[in-house]
Amino acid sequence: MVDYKALGTVSTKELMNAVIEDVHALEDLYHIRYVTAGRLFLPVTNQYGDPLRIIHPNGHPIQRIDTHHYRPACMDYDM
Repeated sequence: MVDYKALGTVSTKELMNAVIEDVHALEDLYHIRYVTAGRLFLPVTNQYGDPLRIIHPNGHPIQRIDTHHYRPACMDYDM
């Protein structure tokens, strides 16, 4: 599950960017290549649709991933 509560209220474009970044993180950090029956609750599977158990590099199972995409309103103006 990817949780976007920390983002608070954001535009749909900002949410889209967060989702895209998080999907890339799933690919790069956890080597996930396939998902099935997605509701933005991303049940992870292999290429045959079988559920996969995702393990964090430090050894514990991953049940929930909080977003790392955060840009406070005060940073909306790039100088």
